[in-house]
Amino acid sequence: MTKARREELERRMRIIPTEAEAADLRSRVLDFCHEAIPRTVRGLERQGTMSDGDSPAFFKALGIAGWIGRHWPREYGGREGTHLETAIIDEALGYARAPLSAYLLSVKVFGNSLMLFGTPGQKRKYLPLIAAGDAMFCQGFSEPMAGSDFGSLRTTALRAGDEYIVNGHKIWTSSAEVATHMYLAARTDPKAVKHRGISLFVLDMKTPGVTVNSFRTLGGGVLNEVFLSDVRIPAENLLGEENRGFHQAMRSLDLERSCMDRVGAARLSLDRLVEYVSSDGSDGAGKRLSDVKMVQEKIGELRTKLQVARTFGYMIARNLDAGKGLSAEFSFGKLYVGLLTQALADATVDIVGTVAQFEHGSDLAIFDGLFPAVFRASPALTLAGGSSEIQRGVIAARGLGLPK
Repeated sequence: MTKARREELERRMRIIPTEAEAADLRSRVLDFCHEAIPRTVRGLERQGTMSDGDSPAFFKALGIAGWIGRHWPREYGGREGTHLETAIIDEALGYARAPLSAYLLSVKVFGNSLMLFGTPGQKRKYLPLIAAGDAMFCQGFSEPMAGSDFGSLRTTALRAGDEYIVNGHKIWTSSAEVATHMYLAARTDPKAVKHRGISLFVLDMKTPGVTVNSFRTLGGGVLNEVFLSDVRIPAENLLGEENRGFHQAMRSLDLERSCMDRVGAARLSLDRLVEYVSSDGSDGAGKRLSDVKMVQEKIGELRTKLQVARTFGYMIARNLDAGKGLSAEFSFGKLYVGLLTQALADATVDIVGTVAQFEHGSDLAIFDGLFPAVFRASPALTLAGGSSEIQRGVIAARGLGLPK
């Protein structure tokens, strides 16, 4: 480790917030959301985990308020804070049910990858735009025949002078309907073996030849497929080394799996469940469900699991601030919070009963239809960003050293 790198890590560790500072930061983010979300979110009320949704107006408000990319250097639009600060912000945004899809992709996936692999010029160009709320990124990795098997992607990017000509088809592309740019993976060497010959690019979504088709999901959000037909990308938009994109993409996917926003959303759901079962008449006979022994035990179990998920998230943030961070750690957090949210959604429906099924807009809906929205959205959390089976494989191979 170089002297400069060691001094930078020591500086970051010194400015990690105290518990009081963390509480103040969390409170300020929640106050911001209380004011900004009602004015900027339209048509997303039906979603359980609104981080699957987007609002360009809310993203811009986040940028103006200085909540985007706080751990980035000031020269790139950040505040030179810590990954721990960003984790606290993400948890608070999740608790507020803010629309975060493009925010998470722009900051966690593309922005943090750009910090690792980008040229100084690319960083100066894109990071300040993201931090200001002016550039929203989607992620063009998955394809019809290449979801979890990233090495099987077929989209091609062939060099032609100072450009690459791209042809292909992307699917499950969150935020493509609002994104200004795509973090694109394409095959630059069609003759290379499976996991080689892939490169990463920055694609302006207004480039001729880009077509986006949107479709709604059971969870209330929007997903997209993107068709790329003779799309020309300047060679300067290559991110990192040509034909080394697979290895860089694996690091990008690790960063995507830091899920403090999901932890915040789970905290909200559990808090609302506790609030409901503690109310008089929640058992339908004038008494409280919280007096039932089995309900007490289930909520205690869920509260414990939630704290474990938070611990994973903050452990990852602290390790990143210390210059560490293993693939297995990101997969621990991703796997655990997805399973936790599903268990929480199932338990809520079981405990609350029939009234938990009334959706947003119904006079009988509880907490504006939060419970059924979370229930509908929860299955996707063990699929999006890498399935639970993929996470277990990463934990086994990279965390425990087991043979593949």
